Amino acid sequence: MMLSKKAKVIPERYHSHPLDRKEDARLSEYSLTPEQRESTWKQLHKNLLSHQNQLLGYQGNQNFTLESVKPFFDIVINNAGDPFSGQTQNALNTKIIECSVLDYFAKLWKIHQSDSPNEEERTYWGYVASMGCTEGNHLALYNAREYLAGMPLSNPILYNTCRTPVNPTVSSNGESKEELSNSQLKDNPNAFTPVVFLSEEGFHGLEKTLRMLQMKTFSDIGSGYFPCPLRYPDDYPSSFCDESLDENGWPRAVPVEEDGSISIPCLVKLVTAFVMRGYPPVVIFTSGTTFKGAYDNPRAAINELVPMLKQHNMYERLVHCSEDLVKSDVRNGFWFHIDGALGATHLPFLEMAINQDLVANTFPNGFPAFDFRIPEVKSIATSIHKWFGCPFPSAVFMMRKTDQVRPRDNPMYVGGHDSTLSSSRCGHGVLVLWDLFSKKSYQDFTAIAARGDEMVVFLLSNLQELEKELCVDLWLSNSPGSLFVCFKQPRQDIVHRYSLASHLLKIKSTGGIFERRICSHICVMAHVTKKLILRFIEELRTPEAFPNQN
Repeated sequence: MMLSKKAKVIPERYHSHPLDRKEDARLSEYSLTPEQRESTWKQLHKNLLSHQNQLLGYQGNQNFTLESVKPFFDIVINNAGDPFSGQTQNALNTKIIECSVLDYFAKLWKIHQSDSPNEEERTYWGYVASMGCTEGNHLALYNAREYLAGMPLSNPILYNTCRTPVNPTVSSNGESKEELSNSQLKDNPNAFTPVVFLSEEGFHGLEKTLRMLQMKTFSDIGSGYFPCPLRYPDDYPSSFCDESLDENGWPRAVPVEEDGSISIPCLVKLVTAFVMRGYPPVVIFTSGTTFKGAYDNPRAAINELVPMLKQHNMYERLVHCSEDLVKSDVRNGFWFHIDGALGATHLPFLEMAINQDLVANTFPNGFPAFDFRIPEVKSIATSIHKWFGCPFPSAVFMMRKTDQVRPRDNPMYVGGHDSTLSSSRCGHGVLVLWDLFSKKSYQDFTAIAARGDEMVVFLLSNLQELEKELCVDLWLSNSPGSLFVCFKQPRQDIVHRYSLASHLLKIKSTGGIFERRICSHICVMAHVTKKLILRFIEELRTPEAFPNQN
């Protein structure tokens, strides 16, 4: 049954608010009485606690303890600046703890790391971010833009080369200017113009980041200027809807397979079309998509892309140094980033569980490895609060040290170079992580990953039984390895009670017609129990739990 294109209005009573009325939290130029403050705090805590105990639809592990960390919340801790640039003059920081946490992730993500205290031997750079994974993605795209635009690196390996007269060119930020070889631009006018490839299931916040950084996607650059290399419908997955094509026949994002993972054949054809024209590509792979929780397979995709990049001399290229007329550095003509908001923490331990035969390997095309074992992966970002659990959004960003673009200044105020996005950074998130990692071993996290897989199977089997019982197609789906189960959106009061995220999907029916379906999903985080799942299933047995979507 086709849905009306008219948006459905959710009644106000189903909107989630931490307090019943705005008036309950209203402030003025006068202080509140102790009774008013206590009433507001109690009401707020009661409301949030009730939703916490029933949270099913959003990525946020509620199963964590903070007893060891609580005393530090009475201290303003600011990890301002680069965690590796020496101590700031502000002694209230946790950078030593932060560096230990970063070393933990470096090992987890398999970037070669020496145990030597010699800072020169460290092969990664990164930090614990104050925002969620969006901050890490933003910084990755910024570094990709500057790196591919030929900006100076922090630790370049320079070679003597013949240098033709220089010509000023503008980096993609449109502001700062660096001198690049006139011959480089003459031979290839697109040599320093990065083009970004995002998938249909990629995080929506990436588009905001691209606008802020004035970067363009493949459809921005190609549509209307040359023919799309993908022919519809022959080159597209069968699940692709032609409504996603623009007026020039270009997809607005890289098409995905039915499970939500990026279509590697489509990606390769699109990237090839731009590399042939001299554009350096920026590809963002998603390890755990926002709604389906699908895992792209970066290793498989990169294995397909590398021969083509080498063929077109984009795998490695010389970039002339703006500070020395006869020197150049060799760098790659691409940037592959992993948006691993959920998956970059979940997948390493799921892989361990699979290797120990605790979990079946359900990935049809091999395990979707994403980390620095893949030599071409440049950067990874992940959220702390999603799979590990943290009371506030936080994230980890990490990249290869050799690819880091040189910071523009060296402020003494924060103790040296500041390559971070935010400068001032909350120093409490690293304490939450250090506390967690000091209590739990790899094997503990592997057991949590195995239990998550077990809970997904339990949830799916119960929903399948309910489907038979109600004689209703609940549109059930679960991508390989995903912690998410998608199903037909239930009544709004149920959506509200369990904080179910919902999304409009275009699904091809058995008759080949695309139907517009509003689906909800459950995220099986570590706090989700069988008892909570069974309680939820019981609510779905109530009359009209699944209204017709007319």
